[in-house]
Amino acid sequence: MKSVLYTMMIAAFLNPFVSSSLTMSFPDMMQEFGATTNDMAWVVESFLLCCTVAVIPAGKLADIYGKRKLFYIGSIVFTMISGFMCFVGSVEMLTVYRALQGIALGVVYTTSMSILTLSVPLERRGYAFGMIGGMVYLGLSLGPAVGGFLNYYYGWRSIFVFTTLVGVVANVMAFRSLHEEWVHTPDGSISTRSLLLYALGISAVMIGITEWVRFWWSAYAVGAGMLALCLLGYVEWNSKDPLIPVRMFLSNIVFTMSSIAAMMNFSATFGVGFVLSLFLQMIMGFDSRMTGLILCIQTGIMVFLAPRMGALSDRYNPVVFARWGMVLIGIGLLSMAYGTFTESMTIIMVSLAVVGIGVSCFAPPNNNLIMSSVPKEYIGFASSTISTVRLLGQTMSMALIGVILAYTIEGRTALQMMEYNSTIALVVFGIICLVGAIPAGWNKKSI
Repeated sequence: MKSVLYTMMIAAFLNPFVSSSLTMSFPDMMQEFGATTNDMAWVVESFLLCCTVAVIPAGKLADIYGKRKLFYIGSIVFTMISGFMCFVGSVEMLTVYRALQGIALGVVYTTSMSILTLSVPLERRGYAFGMIGGMVYLGLSLGPAVGGFLNYYYGWRSIFVFTTLVGVVANVMAFRSLHEEWVHTPDGSISTRSLLLYALGISAVMIGITEWVRFWWSAYAVGAGMLALCLLGYVEWNSKDPLIPVRMFLSNIVFTMSSIAAMMNFSATFGVGFVLSLFLQMIMGFDSRMTGLILCIQTGIMVFLAPRMGALSDRYNPVVFARWGMVLIGIGLLSMAYGTFTESMTIIMVSLAVVGIGVSCFAPPNNNLIMSSVPKEYIGFASSTISTVRLLGQTMSMALIGVILAYTIEGRTALQMMEYNSTIALVVFGIICLVGAIPAGWNKKSI
């Protein structure tokens, strides 16, 4: 079990590390390629979009052809593309490669959670998910520091050299530790119609949400995407071998509510670092290094605490941890909003610690709830659902920030509006988490 866990921990580390370290090199990339901020935004968006589109089909394919086989393919392709990215010569190729990385990591996401669930005994599952969560937060913490160091001394391509080397280590460990294959529906198939409806629906919704402030057609894109997803739901309801088992959302209330809570959590927490980064540098006058250290308060606590909270959720009711974790996050975000309003660094830093504790209490137990609430034949879909709601939540979080930061009041300067809108954004995020405590605690055993 340990060798499998260590392999999945490295896989979990890669994406947050690459994404957070890459942002440190965007200015140099823009200068080298003559790119705009919108070009770099699409470098990020192409990854999120392709990753979200890939996870559900990848889960289905893993059930048909084998989870170990799909994990190998995703991990090898990701490592190869990381190597290719060392030699890109244009922002267009960078965007294409990040999109391909998104597809590869979508496959890795969904298969790694499935393999972990099937390899770890039920009584140790919370601990395992906690360790995975700790590695995700470690990647988020180390990304800016290591990425900034590599970019400063060796150039932005060195980030992909480092990522390629870590990917090689992950592949070697996978080949040495994964000896069992898991195939749950060898006679299954994927409907082309369902796949197209899902891809078009998710893509339209994500692009519409992302471009909500900039383009008039974004609302129509979201509407068209929702229509496609509703049609997909109708098709899947009547399918004998569905891509998405929609009936399970009605029959398994724990799975459904825990998934909703996860999406609300990511919607509220993903954009906090972005908001605080702008606030601390533009309003409080900190440089990027000090800002990064302050933000590490939250992620540092999560690296340390997430595995322990996961282990405790094996011994006690995980619903209680998930519910009160959401409440703690909400309280922390609201107090953080008060800190930005009063420009109190003490309140902001204490609030970051509270949010870190809350996320540690929520994420591993909630993942444990989702994965443990479904039978083995739906493990792949449950794993895909976790990845999908996470990515949708991240997209919604950034869309909310875009809407809030675009708000202006006549007579106020840009800096005054930044301070005001930062506070409003944190209040909105805090309310989302407090409301999210309802689905997070939706279990009779938790009363």
